[in-house]
Amino acid sequence: MEYHKVWSKSRRELFLACPRWWVIRYGLNQANWDQSKSQQWHSMSDIRSHWDLMLRSCKQTIFERLEDLQMNVEWSPLFTERKIRENLNEKISQQQKILSMHEVIGTKKAIDENLKLNDIDIEYLIKNSIKRITTLWNNDFIQALVSRFHKQWMVFERIERGSVNGVDLYCCPDIAVKIQNHWHLIRIDMQGKKNSSFEELEAMAMVSWIRGKNNFPILANKYTIRVIAWRNGFWNQQRIESSKQKLTQSNYLIDSDIIQMQKMLSKLGKNNSFNQIPLARKSSTCRKCALRESCPGGTNLSSGIMQQSALELADLSKG
Repeated sequence: MEYHKVWSKSRRELFLACPRWWVIRYGLNQANWDQSKSQQWHSMSDIRSHWDLMLRSCKQTIFERLEDLQMNVEWSPLFTERKIRENLNEKISQQQKILSMHEVIGTKKAIDENLKLNDIDIEYLIKNSIKRITTLWNNDFIQALVSRFHKQWMVFERIERGSVNGVDLYCCPDIAVKIQNHWHLIRIDMQGKKNSSFEELEAMAMVSWIRGKNNFPILANKYTIRVIAWRNGFWNQQRIESSKQKLTQSNYLIDSDIIQMQKMLSKLGKNNSFNQIPLARKSSTCRKCALRESCPGGTNLSSGIMQQSALELADLSKG
């Protein structure tokens, strides 16, 4: 079974956090799998807590505001709040439509209880969104765009595809700004995680995505990366100078990830068995997953890992 080669930062993070969740989210639709069941599991795998929906709607609102800013249209605080509210309510409504399907197949109650979807405080979520967007707009770099200090800049949609070494990349920058003879690639991370040893190489994937596209420079040293991430109640900014060496290392990371993803998907075998697919590394990942009711480690990860190991050994002994 060959994995269609697709890479993004979010796919990588999920693969490392929980291979089982990754297979359900991104692998089943490529496998020899009953399409009806595959679609049900796939939709369940993207059910999110209202906090995650808030982060998504907040990012959407930021994009919309930046796009209007490009057209020299600035938003008032009142209009910003209205857009936040509209986007969040829309995402909650869309998710409710998905959940109505799962009411038919008997999983809606479990999902509701797992993710506490009935325990919702819209105003609290809106307040958090307003704080994030307001403080982001006070960031020096964003203020330079607002004041028209930088004349050449553009906003990208994450759904735009790039390519490197035959791999489809979904890792474009959120904003690209030309400053003198360099392009600064900006990523806005709504929920920044702790710094990892791979963070720089993951960010460098934006250079692979953009170089040579629409007359952007080919040379890696013509780019600077800025990651603006929300951590501990504040926006933190990381600056990374791009280089040919870092780009090579980043591309190697992508290729290595694709190989590991291919190997993981092949473990399903002809019978599409999950017996050899590892569970999550941390129970905190399980608490965010709408699928944990049907997962061996859903209620007790340590016990589930032991059960999974026994199933894997049984499968291997048959082979």
